[in-house]
Amino acid sequence: MQLTIQAITTHLDAIDDALSQLTERMADLTEPMLGIGMLLETSISERIRNSKQSPDGEDWADVKGKERDQILISLGMQGGLLSGITSVADSHSVIAGSDKFYAQFLQMGTRRMVARPFLGISPQDEQDIADMLLDEWLGGSLD
Repeated sequence: MQLTIQAITTHLDAIDDALSQLTERMADLTEPMLGIGMLLETSISERIRNSKQSPDGEDWADVKGKERDQILISLGMQGGLLSGITSVADSHSVIAGSDKFYAQFLQMGTRRMVARPFLGISPQDEQDIADMLLDEWLGGSLD
């Protein structure tokens, strides 16, 4: 289960503007993409560990029963899923997601389980990525 950002277009205006200027200045965007990946890993982990919200800000559905709550939230998500949050960057893209096979069931849901989306770019993620690109790679302003 993964989320991909490419330097071509993200449909996120602030990030698109910054990436567009970076591609004019740099042929290889691996370093900025690595930075985006780290920001996304942190944000995804925060959603799982603390906020229990989708990237859109919607609260996850409650898990019924105390035992199921411990299995899904404590053991499954904090133990396994958190350890599988990763990102990979190259010269024009970054992929962030989970290497755990069951991540797809949490993200999309199943017939018996309501989805608990954790992958995606929140409005705060978009702002944080744009700020990082501006501050670290574009000297603080867009031309």
